[in-house]
Amino acid sequence: MSTLVSNLFYFFIACLTFVFITISGLESFYVKPGPSNDDKLLIINKGQSVSNIASNLRDLNLIENRMTFMLVLRLKGFHNKIKFGEYMIPKTSSIEDILEKIVSGVSVQHTITIPEGLSTASVIALINSNPKIKGDFISYTDEGILAPNTYSFDMTTEKVDLLMKMRDEQKKIVDSAWNKRAPDLPLKNTLELLVLASIVEKEAGNEQDKKKVASVFLNRLKKKMRLQSDPTVVYSLTGGEGSLDRELTRRDLKINSPFNTYRISGLPPKPICNPSKSSIYAVANPTETEFLFFVADGKGGHNFSQNLQQHNKFVREYRKLKEKN
Repeated sequence: MSTLVSNLFYFFIACLTFVFITISGLESFYVKPGPSNDDKLLIINKGQSVSNIASNLRDLNLIENRMTFMLVLRLKGFHNKIKFGEYMIPKTSSIEDILEKIVSGVSVQHTITIPEGLSTASVIALINSNPKIKGDFISYTDEGILAPNTYSFDMTTEKVDLLMKMRDEQKKIVDSAWNKRAPDLPLKNTLELLVLASIVEKEAGNEQDKKKVASVFLNRLKKKMRLQSDPTVVYSLTGGEGSLDRELTRRDLKINSPFNTYRISGLPPKPICNPSKSSIYAVANPTETEFLFFVADGKGGHNFSQNLQQHNKFVREYRKLKEKN
């Protein structure tokens, strides 16, 4: 009996020793630098199995043995904590380093830039044509309510989510500008603020002129003068789809459209592009002037005037400058 107890005791000790050695070996394997000499992009799809992830890691030469990786994964309790995404794994990363990445869910970030003044159709085209943004193709027609900016996204981002992010950001900008607006603006609501900001966006050649350009249109609204903005005619002709690619003609100025500010009084019914934050704030808080006219100066800016005689003089100067060039 004593011999049996003694044998069981030594067997138990042997088992403990084996387990200790095995765990110690796995712990060493856990922190050991990986075999890859290059940074590698690891993509984990939603619902992908641990076995398949381990195979991908081995194929990328990020680990040496997939079975050992899976065993370490289970012993550490990470087998059900892996998050799908794109992960940039630095060279020589250990299993510990890799697991920290894929459990964190901090995926590789991509960016998309939406320039100021694009039509909604152009913004949608940019989103739909980006192969890194997930989801079905989207369509959207509301003009002016998407904020131009550079947006970050990862492989989990859907097209519609990105669109809603742009819309929410623009709403915050417009609401903030409206709450901080000058007290005497001849505008009834945030829609009118956005409409005029979209015109200023298309008219102003530089940031410095935006507040002056805004003051011209606001002064004209106060005096019940037509805005006579060329970009509104271009929008009347194109509907925001592409560019006109030619000079406007006198006949164009007579086109029958609710956007043609050479024919209508007041503002168009909706924005003609997606204006920037600076254009929105320029309309909300314009420079105080008595200007009623402006024309390009041929140098990237504008000449502003209070009366038609002075304006016509600047127009002649601009035309002479264009003829020389």
